[in-house]
Amino acid sequence: MELTGLLPVLAWLQILPRLVSSKGTEGPSSSPGPLLPPTLSLGSQYPVYYQGEQVNLSCSAPHGEAVTGYRFYRGRGDQTPEELPSPSRTAWLELRAETGNQGPYTCQYWRKESGQEIPSAESNKVYITVQAPPAAPTLSLHPPHPLYLPGERVTLRCSAPGGDKLQGYRFYEEQEGLIHDEVPAPAGGPRLEIVAEMGKARVYMCAYWILRSGRHILSERSQPVSLSMQAPPEAPSLSLSPPHPVYLPGESVTLTCSPPPGAPVAAEFQFSRDGGRKISSRSSDVHALSITGPEDSGSYTCVYWIRPSGRKIQSPGSRPVSIAVTAPPPAPRLSLDTPNTVYLAGERLNLSCSAPGAQEVTGYRFYKRPPEQSSEELPSPQGGPQLEILAAVGDEGSYTCQYWSRESGRELPSGLSQPITIRVTERPSAPQLALAPPHPVYVLGEWVTLRCSAPQGEGVTRYRFYRQRRGLIADGVPEPAGGAQLELRAEMGMAGLYVCAYWTLRAGREVPSGESRPISVSVIDAPRKPSVSLSPDYPAYVAGDRVEINCSAPRGALPVQYGLYEGREPLGPLPGNAGNWWMDLQANDARNATRSFSCAYIELIQGREVPSCASDAVSVSVFPAPAAPSLLLIPPLPLYVTGETVTAECIVPAGLYVPRAHWVLRDGEALREQPEPQLPLNVTRRDSGTYRCGYSTELHGRHLRSPPSDPVTLSMTDPPPQPALSVDPPSRAVSEGLPLLITCMAPWDASERRFHFYKDGAELPSGDTGSEISTTEPSIGSVNFSVLSILRASPSNTGEFSCGYELNMSGRWIPSPRSQAVNVTVRAWSLPIPLVAGCSGAATALALLLLLLICLCRKKVAASRRLSTSYWKSRELRRSRIMRRSTDISGVNMGLQQMTEGGWPQAASQDWGLLPKLPAEGPRPGQAAGGAAPLKGQKEEDDADSGAEFEFPAMEALLVAGMAGLVLEEDGTAVESEAFFQTLPPDTALMLLGPGQSWSPPRGGAQAYGWSRERPRQGRDIARITFDVYKLGPRDLFGSLNVKATFYGLYSMSCDFKCLGPKKVLREVLRVVSAVMQGMGQLLLGASSYIRRLLEGVETWHQPAHLSRYEE
Repeated sequence: MELTGLLPVLAWLQILPRLVSSKGTEGPSSSPGPLLPPTLSLGSQYPVYYQGEQVNLSCSAPHGEAVTGYRFYRGRGDQTPEELPSPSRTAWLELRAETGNQGPYTCQYWRKESGQEIPSAESNKVYITVQAPPAAPTLSLHPPHPLYLPGERVTLRCSAPGGDKLQGYRFYEEQEGLIHDEVPAPAGGPRLEIVAEMGKARVYMCAYWILRSGRHILSERSQPVSLSMQAPPEAPSLSLSPPHPVYLPGESVTLTCSPPPGAPVAAEFQFSRDGGRKISSRSSDVHALSITGPEDSGSYTCVYWIRPSGRKIQSPGSRPVSIAVTAPPPAPRLSLDTPNTVYLAGERLNLSCSAPGAQEVTGYRFYKRPPEQSSEELPSPQGGPQLEILAAVGDEGSYTCQYWSRESGRELPSGLSQPITIRVTERPSAPQLALAPPHPVYVLGEWVTLRCSAPQGEGVTRYRFYRQRRGLIADGVPEPAGGAQLELRAEMGMAGLYVCAYWTLRAGREVPSGESRPISVSVIDAPRKPSVSLSPDYPAYVAGDRVEINCSAPRGALPVQYGLYEGREPLGPLPGNAGNWWMDLQANDARNATRSFSCAYIELIQGREVPSCASDAVSVSVFPAPAAPSLLLIPPLPLYVTGETVTAECIVPAGLYVPRAHWVLRDGEALREQPEPQLPLNVTRRDSGTYRCGYSTELHGRHLRSPPSDPVTLSMTDPPPQPALSVDPPSRAVSEGLPLLITCMAPWDASERRFHFYKDGAELPSGDTGSEISTTEPSIGSVNFSVLSILRASPSNTGEFSCGYELNMSGRWIPSPRSQAVNVTVRAWSLPIPLVAGCSGAATALALLLLLLICLCRKKVAASRRLSTSYWKSRELRRSRIMRRSTDISGVNMGLQQMTEGGWPQAASQDWGLLPKLPAEGPRPGQAAGGAAPLKGQKEEDDADSGAEFEFPAMEALLVAGMAGLVLEEDGTAVESEAFFQTLPPDTALMLLGPGQSWSPPRGGAQAYGWSRERPRQGRDIARITFDVYKLGPRDLFGSLNVKATFYGLYSMSCDFKCLGPKKVLREVLRVVSAVMQGMGQLLLGASSYIRRLLEGVETWHQPAHLSRYEE
């Protein structure tokens, strides 16, 4: 036995050793009197404490006692109690429940008097029993990663083992202690979500508590789960090379993603634009970007991945780097205050650079590019738009300018302006005279420009043009770009030699230059215009026509090239001396279009290609092509029969053209052309084929034919052959009342066929037409006959009969010719007297038999009713008869058992006199438990009969006879009421007890004897079959039978055969009699028909039989 169990016993027997003082002496000092014992109590009194719980011991001194300090002791079995350390020597002691802390606890107080400690007597004992806490739960992390990043959500899931009902959960952190408390416990265990931080990368545990004896018991803590933290990789830095705040199209920039120093090796880099649009993902940290336009502008970032402990961790995105793309500023315009082409040495020139629009300009630059040298930037003191220079011989060159604007700290230069050339000279030289355009000859009427250009660097004030032998013809004004020009119209009288000169102003003087070199101007007539023609030449054309346009030069001309024009637009040249063009004409939608064509040619004269004048225009009118018609067969049938009339109608669509004639093609062969659109056809074998149609029309005197219509197929077939009609009887004469069968037979089988019968030319409706005539269609589609059945012929059926049929061919029902007509005669006749007498006698015999059965049934019911009524008339009479015959052993035997002196039960017999016999079963279907409840729908006397016949007043009879009572054999239950007796199942064994007797079933089980006096068998039944005959009601003619089979006393099956009541039996009998009479009638009718044929003569015996082939 454990020590914890002996401690209460030892404390009760007061055999524990006395406490020892702190100085080692036994008990308290005996010199002064011992102090009164204190009272030791627990802060929370529980029978059992669990490991880890806080236990508070309180030691209370008697009221009024002066106390210096307190001591607490813990018992150790037979050893001396152990004093517990209490630093403060207060009246309270806090303990933590552990297995080693259980046992009895006592305390004492002491006080100091005259330097001596006076201890009190020991207090009462308090026992502390400690048990192990509930089993520890399981703590898991979700998602289960080997390490986590700060900011991630981690779910701590605490799962307790099955068993006690949980009250709540607690989560602990190894350093901080309790961090979460959840009450009540959620279904499936609690979940604590922690946002991962670097400070929370510690060890976590969880526990749960349950409710026992009204206390919350905390379980052991789970196994610690370490939440390893991984500092996220630091964001990389993204740099641009070259680093410009703004970039221009065509420039290239390199993006470099650099992890911070000391970061783990990056496994992959990704560059993105505008916050998530990935532009590159690779293992390299460099991405080259070619700037194409403003669409490359945006904010660019990058990230990289590391793989510590197998987990792929993405770094934060780098700081975004913006790339702005802008178009370069437009080029400025450079101008001179005194625009001259030549300047004298020493002149001051002002160059003005003007930026276009509202551009914000921060500075200007001017460049001078001397011939064959690179550009030289000219000094501009304030960067303004004006530059003043001094003309000198060395200042010749091309001048340009540009401006710049500073955007986001970058200087964006504009394009260069147009160049301006400045020439400086000391003395003017002879000018140069040129022709524009420079041709060896000019055509009469052309404009010729004479351009006079002074030498480079000369300042020209004016020009003059001369024609030799005629002198001055015009003064020319110098142009800003240099030189002067004179425009002349080529005429026959202006041919000759031309020269020019210019003037320059030096020191306020106008100095003329020398004459230029003479230039000759020759003038000729233009080549004659060609002629244009069309082939074929129609007054009007339709879309899709192909026309040839011919251009012919006049006689004597030598053309080297032709050109075709539509209106004023050239369509294309043709080299050589052939000017023929082929053109496919198209109409403008549904309207006509007029097109105008002309041509010209080029002739080589003195080395110059001289174009001729354009020819006269030729007009071409283009109309839409005639639309194709549609062909319609009337009537539109999938198949036509030989001899039918079919009309082929050609339907012309409405539009521009009016048809003049219509034509029809059969299998590509033209039939005939006619003005009407309808073509009637009497279908023959050769008319089968594919048909198309068209129409003819006229357009401005031109005969046109339309495209053919879509093909339409005309399929034909011969009509079905004539059917054969046969009559049964073959003599075609039938007596009134006899059946008449008319059979219509087709020559061959078909998949679908419909038959029609005609009488005197009128069609008889198909199917059942009443009680006299019916048409029987074949039940199988391939059967080639149909029968018109007249069950009882009458004189109205006399007439001429014929038939026909229809075949379903390609979805069309095609009728056949009618069969040859057959005359049918119906003659009136009467039945023979012997036959009528025989039928009447048979009907009378059946009626008498039926009446006899009805009488027997009513007598049986009446007898049963009288018996039941006599039984219930007098209850006192019934009791007297029972008393009178109670000692008689005759009558009906009941299966009751009576105890003998030897202890063996024996059957007891009684005669119950006029009591009705008990059926073999209890209440039947439709009857109440006591048998007295009336059946619904019966009369009052029927209710009384049904109740009286099934009651069994056994208890009343037994009490009158002086018996003590009845009990059940199987358990000894007393049968004390009639209602309980009626609820017993059939074959229930009862024990009949006398006065002072009692019955208890044997220990081996109840032994039932039933109705037999034999001792029970000791073996086990293999099968038992019970036959039970009963009635559902007192008026039933026959009883119902219930058969029940039981195998090995375990498995049973039953079958219930229920007989019908009088009305139902009568109904079935009448149905059988009706069927028998109908069969006898048919038999007599057939016999009379056969006798009738014998009486009509022998000539009808040898008629040939008509058989038809039957196929399934």
